[in-house]
Amino acid sequence: MHCGFAMISVGCVRQRFAKHIAILVLMDACASALGWYFTGYAFAFGDNLNADGATAGNAFIGTNYFAMANLATGANNVNSYYLWLFEWAFAATACTIVSGAIAERTKFEAYILFSFFMAAWVYPIVVHAAWSGAGWESKFRTSPVWDGYFLFGSGVIDFAGSGVVHMVGGYAAAAGCFVLGPRIGRFLPDGTVADFSGHNTSLFVLGVMILWFGWYGFNPGSELYIVNGTTAVANAAVTTTIAPATAGLFALLAKTVSHRFIERKSTRFVYDVGVMGNGALCGLAAITAGCSTVNPWAAIVIGIVSGFGYVISSKIMVLLHMDDPLDAISVHAFGGTWGVAAVGFFAEANLMAVAYPANSPMDQGVFMGGTGRLLAAQLVHIIWIAGWVLCNMLPFFYLLKVLGLFRVNPEDETLGLDESYHGGSAYPGLSEDSSFHPEKGGASGPLHTHKTDNGFQHPPHKNEIDDLRAELMALKQAFHANVNATK
Repeated sequence: MHCGFAMISVGCVRQRFAKHIAILVLMDACASALGWYFTGYAFAFGDNLNADGATAGNAFIGTNYFAMANLATGANNVNSYYLWLFEWAFAATACTIVSGAIAERTKFEAYILFSFFMAAWVYPIVVHAAWSGAGWESKFRTSPVWDGYFLFGSGVIDFAGSGVVHMVGGYAAAAGCFVLGPRIGRFLPDGTVADFSGHNTSLFVLGVMILWFGWYGFNPGSELYIVNGTTAVANAAVTTTIAPATAGLFALLAKTVSHRFIERKSTRFVYDVGVMGNGALCGLAAITAGCSTVNPWAAIVIGIVSGFGYVISSKIMVLLHMDDPLDAISVHAFGGTWGVAAVGFFAEANLMAVAYPANSPMDQGVFMGGTGRLLAAQLVHIIWIAGWVLCNMLPFFYLLKVLGLFRVNPEDETLGLDESYHGGSAYPGLSEDSSFHPEKGGASGPLHTHKTDNGFQHPPHKNEIDDLRAELMALKQAFHANVNATK
């Protein structure tokens, strides 16, 4: 998954920030692993066993296995090294979602602190609530909580983490983006929105396809085994194919129609590969909660809403001056929120019976004949995650800002963080003109770049710049020669 995130991130930023975003993604893998090691796993899954051998413990937080102490010999066979490793991959994913939203202007040191804090504290508490056998909203509960065993007599279905992973990452990204503010020159006082498009379409598309492939481990893999779980695994794989495929197509449709007939930016149809790719990712984030419990036809509906919703959400972010270079907020916060809610509409009892323990209630989605108890639990899950993440991350990012640790200085940002902090350009021999040519309601990219209809820019080779300089010199000499001839 991190390989896909790295390719998307590098492709979506401007050329002079390629090294910077790459090291942020790599830092997620490193810092999150240590955060997960010291406290993250313990807070998430560190439960005790009661006299009957069932998982028991604090409904809010785990209390065992700090720094993996006694994990290998734990009485509960679920608590073992394989689960630690598998769940760490999810923690790292939640962290790396944020890197794209705050790209091109964040201090490296601040991101180290964020990634550790996220994996060690913010993310694990949500995991414990939804996936632990003792969590207060978990469908895996084996001991009573305030209202019997299960929230609203149902418990939450968030099979692979539309809420636990993507909402957590998406809302943390929104908090960071809000506190950090937009990139220099992105939103001008006269209402101009400058186009700071990514520099490499190929890397972006490669990243989308790698992530899509990785999602087959993310979603079907969340069954944790295949023996006696074949139906759930197979259904998850099918819906993980259909939802993003539908979402990508409908995002492309929405953007193409809007560009031609609503925004009237072109007299022809323009097919935006960036929108199609992000639309597919939004569909993947949305299907993650219900991949094992919704039918393939429902995955199409979820994908349609994801595609259209992504385009609308992305536009709203720009109107709110939320400068998100990767559209991570629209993909993960919106996609995750919709995915959690969609389970409350489309979950099917027979599929739930295969994917979840026999003792858990099988109240279906309301469109499938359910009573609404599952939908109520899903809505509480949404409110809880949004509230928990924002209440932790907004003060955290504000503290970094007050201490002067969050944002780089304007000179370094303008020069490019690759030059300022990472030893030089990621592309020796290539040059990027940092100026831009603004227009009302949008802007073309930097001058002297080859800009495609999909919004990505391809910087010129050094030889092209030398040729351009030679032409300008020849024109200058010709001008002076004409002036002298007229004297």
